[in-house]
Amino acid sequence: MLTKKSFLALLLAISLLLALPALAEDEDASPKAAPNPAADVAAIAGTLKRDAIPFQADYPENPLIPGQSPTTGLPWEGTYAPVLEVIDNAHAAHPHWGVKDADVMYQVPNAGKGATKLLALFSDTAPQAAGGSRSARTPFVDVARGWGAAFAYVGYPDPAQGDKVSVPLKLREGKMTREQLSFNLVSNNNYSGRISSYQSPHNLSVNIASIKELALKNGATFTPHPFLFADEKPAGYQPATFIEVRHYGEEAYKTIGNSASYATYTYVPEENAYHRENLSGPYVDRDAPGVSIPFANVIVLRTKFSYDKSYVQLNHLTGTGAAEIFTGGSYIPGGWFRKSLDDRTVFVDDKGQEISLQRGKTFIIITNDTSVVSFK
Repeated sequence: MLTKKSFLALLLAISLLLALPALAEDEDASPKAAPNPAADVAAIAGTLKRDAIPFQADYPENPLIPGQSPTTGLPWEGTYAPVLEVIDNAHAAHPHWGVKDADVMYQVPNAGKGATKLLALFSDTAPQAAGGSRSARTPFVDVARGWGAAFAYVGYPDPAQGDKVSVPLKLREGKMTREQLSFNLVSNNNYSGRISSYQSPHNLSVNIASIKELALKNGATFTPHPFLFADEKPAGYQPATFIEVRHYGEEAYKTIGNSASYATYTYVPEENAYHRENLSGPYVDRDAPGVSIPFANVIVLRTKFSYDKSYVQLNHLTGTGAAEIFTGGSYIPGGWFRKSLDDRTVFVDDKGQEISLQRGKTFIIITNDTSVVSFK
């Protein structure tokens, strides 16, 4: 007998399979026709700005609470040394491994309209194997800078493509020196290697624990940028027990660059968390196949896209913008604030106050106003 959750997932899979003549096996695959959103969920009007939000001129850093993780709000003791890894989001790359230990996951635009990759932030736990890892893009460096994190990636576009898409230039601008904050997995190293159970190029595994150890040994320093957390759920907002996010490039319902970018999130009250699912099935770790990874918070950060030689440019990750925030089973039509690329991103409610997130993992989708976000 189908449960409500499995029935919704089946509907999503059927609608996408009918709409796609073939699944994109790589995140840079050519765009294909995409379906309309499900009829039983209400779409949020896509907007890059919410001018009605009274953003503050600045938001001070939150205090580091002894015994509490700055990234999950859960009990934690240890050395704060976050590592951000680029994760392959092609359909054939699922299931990932090591991601059950990530505190924060990002879905970010990549080369090609509609294509995405994931970024996994490891802080509370540094696994010895995580992947599969793929190449970097300039916006990924900007995300890493917001955490002051070490950055693990597998190469980057040819420097001949120009400065606008140059990852090495971005790394130099952020003072992310080699084997302190920059770890290119293409080079000879003792912290990454290919595994036999996945086909290339989806099979690069990274030893996050070794990268953390080496970064600290080589003199890297890390400053926590804590989220705010609360044990109380938000009150006075619309309930959101089912979320659907359909990612496009520049025109809704017209193109799709990566079928794995489409996902649903179902709220499980007993866990106070959302479970993610896409065409590859529930989002699980290869090493815990029967356990869907729970996300206490799901956030859609809206920003403007531009392109250079088909590579996505995110030149508006500072300032303010709109954010769709799902936490504690509610939807908050909020916003985001970031003073500079070396500052944290602050998520605020409709009153301009920094949001207290629920304790646990957070999934952040960086996209534009074209992605269709629906909930019920």
